[in-house]
Amino acid sequence: IDYLSVAAYDDLIPSHLVFLEGREVILVEGLKLDDVPAGIYSIHCLPLRLLGAEGSPIRCILIK
Repeated sequence: IDYLSVAAYDDLIPSHLVFLEGREVILVEGLKLDDVPAGIYSIHCLPLRLLGAEGSPIRCILIK
């Protein structure tokens, strides 16, 4: 995964879509967790509801 995008900019086949097809997975890009201590957490991602969009800015909430 290259930064700012899940797929390489010159990908002819959207490999991330092929890999994730049929799975209930939310992709989160650019999430900085460097300062979070190791442990078990619950992460909640709250996307904006944008009609006709394939993606959205999100707010992630991490709960210990």
